[in-house]
Amino acid sequence: MLSPLMNEPEKQTSHIHETQVKHSVPNPKHRRKRHHFLAAWLRSPKGIGALLPSSRSLARAMVAQIDTSVPGMIIELGAGTGVMTHALLEAGIPPERLIILERDQMLHDVLAAQFPGLTVLCEDAVNLDKILAKHGSSEVCGIISSLPFLTIPKDIGQAIQVQMAKIIGKAGVIVQFTYGMQSPITKPQLQKLGLVSKRCKIVVANVPPAHVWVYRQNA
Repeated sequence: MLSPLMNEPEKQTSHIHETQVKHSVPNPKHRRKRHHFLAAWLRSPKGIGALLPSSRSLARAMVAQIDTSVPGMIIELGAGTGVMTHALLEAGIPPERLIILERDQMLHDVLAAQFPGLTVLCEDAVNLDKILAKHGSSEVCGIISSLPFLTIPKDIGQAIQVQMAKIIGKAGVIVQFTYGMQSPITKPQLQKLGLVSKRCKIVVANVPPAHVWVYRQNA
């Protein structure tokens, strides 16, 4: 007959094994989000621009670029499966300061169900000024954009950039990520819009690695 002391290591090993198995099982919610994102990409590859949603590391890096002490709304463009949205809420930003835009109807429905307390709109960023006016918002503190400016049609991308530059005013910022080395808003367009740019961070933990750019009005 074995003593209790001899049985103890066996229990401990079993517990460790159970913990390892538990953590190795993929989260069903993450699988569903990736499924929705991939389905959206298949519907519109150039409109989505990536096969995988942004990572939490990238989302936190982008949200960190916004000074929430500046008054005004925070707009998210191309919210996808809600990674950036979650990071905005995690940063302590009140829901009433957020307007979330996602043009893809299926992704919008997923977001609306996931964040029932937020203003989640199935709208096109080309109409930003009209959307803000409709919701009684005049000041914008910042824009978090996941829009793929390098793959969407040039005229549409530039029209959205005009809208972004118009609504941020002198104190607001545009935070945009891209997978390339160059700014997704071209130098001629920056000059035309009166914006200055700065690459603030490279998030190597993202797949693929992403560059975070911040734009603001030229003082």
